[in-house]
Amino acid sequence: MRLLILTAFMVVSSCASAGCKTVWVDDDYNSMTPAVEKQICDSTLDLPAFNNPGVRPIQSPSIKPIESLSLPPLGTSRCRTERVYENYRWVDKKICS
Repeated sequence: MRLLILTAFMVVSSCASAGCKTVWVDDDYNSMTPAVEKQICDSTLDLPAFNNPGVRPIQSPSIKPIESLSLPPLGTSRCRTERVYENYRWVDKKICS
């Protein structure tokens, strides 16, 4: 019985997707400074993702959007808008830490 429960747990845990991923982030909105790799997670309880070495994408000039006045989610202390390289393009995302 324990073996069956352990096997079921391993199958379910292997099917679950990781909430963290490594992405390129332009945190200062300056295309002259290089982008940095950061861990982006869905929750503060998620395990870190494996770091895939990759080629730094080319940054395009942009203007930083106005920050919204909202409280950060539980488990975080501050949030800020940063440019994140996703699906082969730069997008603005709210990153909390």
